[in-house]
Amino acid sequence: MLFKPDTISRCFSSRNALALLLTGGIVITGCQTKAPENAPVNLKTPGIGYQTYKGTTGRRTAVTLPDSSRVILNSASVLEVPANYLQGNRAVILDGDAFFAVVPSTDTFTVTSDKLRATVLGTEFKMRSFASQHGATVYLLNGKIRVGKSYHSATDNQPEILERGQMILANNEIDLMEKETYQPEELETWLSDTLRINNTNPMALSRMLEEWFGVEVEMKGDASKAPAIKDAAFFHASLEDVLNNLGEQQHFKYKIRDNKVVITF
Repeated sequence: MLFKPDTISRCFSSRNALALLLTGGIVITGCQTKAPENAPVNLKTPGIGYQTYKGTTGRRTAVTLPDSSRVILNSASVLEVPANYLQGNRAVILDGDAFFAVVPSTDTFTVTSDKLRATVLGTEFKMRSFASQHGATVYLLNGKIRVGKSYHSATDNQPEILERGQMILANNEIDLMEKETYQPEELETWLSDTLRINNTNPMALSRMLEEWFGVEVEMKGDASKAPAIKDAAFFHASLEDVLNNLGEQQHFKYKIRDNKVVITF
């Protein structure tokens, strides 16, 4: 089955139990998270103005930085760019999920979130780090990148160097940052903006929607009798487009509020 609407996203395979723990996983009725003390607003340099870019819930937003570096800002994500960006200060602040294609330069490029800091000269990578969630990830597509904690850790402040096919899983609640591997083709599929769903049950579908759209998913009711999605492809589709189509097949209703989706069977 093929379905085509207007403008969005992709999906990474889960790293099993560890990944669900580190990245926040799926919320099953009642799990709560709280914003950490190292909030993005406190990461700004005093006296410097910032241009704020905000992603729309369920859609991607393309941003071009002053040096022509490109950013794909995922659902309900926020990117802060300082006014002195071109004066040797290629340092941005992220609260959310975004892909960066950084133009090479002698000046380093840094993305800082409440949990992680990634530094490059010119490369392509994806970072997900919402202040409202304890988990965070960084996937390197090309080049090299140095990733470390953006807060002081009582146990380990040593950064990691990533190459293609490597990633970071982090969780500030348990003060853990792990270097893992992934298949780069998964990120390339995300960039192609073609979401394919094959023989997927409701639980797996929820994880897929979380990673593809950068949202939090809560499931309610009994999903055990819902049929698996056999074969579906969504081209440049919004979250609403996908949910409307799949809701008819799996017999669920949904609500979207801020960056959270509640699916009720």
